[in-house]
Amino acid sequence: MLRSLTSLIRPPYRLQSVYERLLGTEIEVQVVARNQQQAEAAERTALDELERLSAVLSRFDPQSELSRWLTRTGERVRLSSELRAVLALADDWRERTDGAFHPGADALGRLWQTAAAQGRGPDTGELTALTHHLQSGPWTLHGDGTATLHATYPLGLNALAKGWIVDRMAALAWQSPGVQAVLVNAGGDLRTMGGRGLTVTVADPFTARDDASPLARVQVQNGALASSGSAHRGVQVGGHWHSHLIDPRSGQPVQHVPGVTVIAPDCAAADALATALSVLGALEGLALVHSLPDCAALIVTRDGQQHRSSLWPPDGPAQ
Repeated sequence: MLRSLTSLIRPPYRLQSVYERLLGTEIEVQVVARNQQQAEAAERTALDELERLSAVLSRFDPQSELSRWLTRTGERVRLSSELRAVLALADDWRERTDGAFHPGADALGRLWQTAAAQGRGPDTGELTALTHHLQSGPWTLHGDGTATLHATYPLGLNALAKGWIVDRMAALAWQSPGVQAVLVNAGGDLRTMGGRGLTVTVADPFTARDDASPLARVQVQNGALASSGSAHRGVQVGGHWHSHLIDPRSGQPVQHVPGVTVIAPDCAAADALATALSVLGALEGLALVHSLPDCAALIVTRDGQQHRSSLWPPDGPAQ
């Protein structure tokens, strides 16, 4: 009886680990469970799912299902349910955002990187031709579980696949016995389930300094957060710095929105929205966010103004 009572009042066990293994990004897993054995079992379940889905969705692995499918343009290929799910989500976000979110933006980014390495901007004709190709759907999903790839240009699903994998990892860990809270954080794109949530600092998009004061602090509980910005990534062409984020509709780097942070029910949605809002700008972006249930955004424009959606929560406590 004494042993049973002691187990009831024993504080939960908190596990925290960091790995370099998710689609080229550092990943952090935190689990709070009744005991160490349950926490470690939940973490193992999440990491096993990471390994499984990376073999499907990683573009860095030439043997992944995605990489192999991208070499079979014009063929009708049977795909796994996981790859089809992410492709369907990409179609949905491409349509919702009128092309501001597009997997083909990767091709435009490579065009800018190649030109920048040569000390110039991209060839206007190449840019125009590529943006024209992007106006058509990059693939067709058929009702029998197969898909046909149409795009002959590079495609990238990382802006969506990373968040989708984070959601799957968090969900499976959360379903494990004895688990009270879960956090999966992939390079700043995170999902929380259970517990009291956490306070996340929003970085100032106008500086790449890690010790700079945060722009805001926000509480995230039973939801997801993702950010997009140009402070750390981009290309130098002549004397001008250009964002790595490209507007798929024009082929031009994003200029007017250096930073976006999104809160959404799941990380895949937060990832897609963070990318799309960077392209759409404050007015169109806020209109899109307000049309989506339980989503919120902080959009920072080039003039330093902060545009907060109606559901954006007040600043969390300083830490």
